Parts: sequence; C-alpha cells; structure tokens
Amino acid sequence: MVTMEACEICGFAWESVGDDDIPTRIVEGATFISEMLRSKSASVVVRPTPDRWSTLEYAAHVRDVLLHVRDRLVIGLSEDNPEFKPLYREERVTFGLYAADTPQVVAAELDMAAALFARTFVAIGPEQLDRPCQYLYPVPATRSLRWMGQQVVHEVFHHGDDIRENLTAAR
Repeated sequence: MVTMEACEICGFAWESVGDDDIPTRIVEGATFISEMLRSKSASVVVRPTPDRWSTLEYAAHVRDVLLHVRDRLVIGLSEDNPEFKPLYREERVTFGLYAADTPQVVAAELDMAAALFARTFVAIGPEQLDRPCQYLYPVPATRSLRWMGQQVVHEVFHHGDDIRENLTAAR
C-alpha cells in the first residue's frame, strides 16, 4: 500500500492536487490572504506571540515563495535535475526584510505573484511537469516540477491557516 506524502501539521497531501487545480487553488488562497491584509490592517502587523510571525510576515513569505518557486520552475525547465538554494525564510524576517512592508503593498504584490505563478504553471506542458529537481524542503529529495506546484498550493493554504489563527487570536 502506497501512502501519500502529507504535511504533519495541516494534513495537506501533495498528490491530492491535480495539475489543472494548481493555478486556481494558488490564486484562490492568495486572494484570501490579500483580502485579510486589506480588511484587518490594524492587527496584521502584530505578532500574536514573540515566536509566531505576524499576518503581514506570513503574507510576505507567501509572496516570496510564489516568486522564488516560479523562478525554480524556469530553472527546472532549463537545466537537468537542478539543485536549488534555500529560500532563507527565517533570515528574511531576522534581517528585517519585511519591516518596511505595508499590508496594502504586500496584498497587491501577493495578488500579482499568484497570477504570475499561475500563468507560468499553465504554460508548462504535462510532459515537462515530470522533470526532476533536487528540493531541500521539507526534506532533501528528488522532486518533480509538478510537486513544486503542489508545494506552492500547500504553502498558500498552510499559511492561510496560520493567518486565520492569528486573526482569530487578535479578536
């Protein structure tokens, strides 16, 4: 019996998302996040606890994932079995790279990044989605371009849940 790979925290199963669903789900999830940024601007910049990111930081991270993985797709189409450098997610926060971001700007950039990622993914032919690459997260493994699209769906919805929890705690 083959079990699907699933996130230990949110239960997301990568293989449960079909190729045609990837672009739509990414845009829908990003739209939810950008709407939360636009409608809750007072609470989105506050960390609910010192060790938990703010809604704005989660949203900026999702924006960066969309842009970063889009570039990885292009590299995966251009190079045979590439190995990618990490995103440095924690370092982006630690170095204050999100400190000057505002909810309105991140919301607009998130919408743009999701649309751009979706258009890029749609342009990749089904036979190209099986191209292998070396991916470091969540564990180092040989993955496919298809899996990278599924991973972005996971990131968008997993962090959408984080944002929902933050905003519920802020009430």
